[in-house]
Amino acid sequence: MLTELVYCSVATRILTMEDLDGILELSREKNARLNVTGILLHSARTREFMQLLEGEKKDVEDLMGVIEMDERHTCVDVMYQNEIKTRSFEDWSMAFRPLDEMDSKLLEGYTTFNAESLPPALLKGRTSRARSMMTTLSKDL
Repeated sequence: MLTELVYCSVATRILTMEDLDGILELSREKNARLNVTGILLHSARTREFMQLLEGEKKDVEDLMGVIEMDERHTCVDVMYQNEIKTRSFEDWSMAFRPLDEMDSKLLEGYTTFNAESLPPALLKGRTSRARSMMTTLSKDL
């Protein structure tokens, strides 16, 4: 059964483009072995990550377990998980987009994706906002 999972987190330090390239290279190799696809977004301004993973449920959940233990980020928050029929990023073991350079229409109302820093009033609807943003991105690749 195919599943998709979206999570967000905050890097424990400022990451350089070289750091991000290293993360992407290792992620792409591992994801290709696991047949996991998806996209990684990163904001240099807020140090936040948002990632969508898609693949067989067990593979995605096992990978998420490893991601949660990675000390390069904190505040890991699974925002959305659901069964899917087809992949949105089937050609990408790990696509990447700098979040700070994205079209502002996709980020309308954006303050942060991390639940711990959002006031309760903004938590309502964050799953659907994350999912719709990822869906839009898959069409632009």
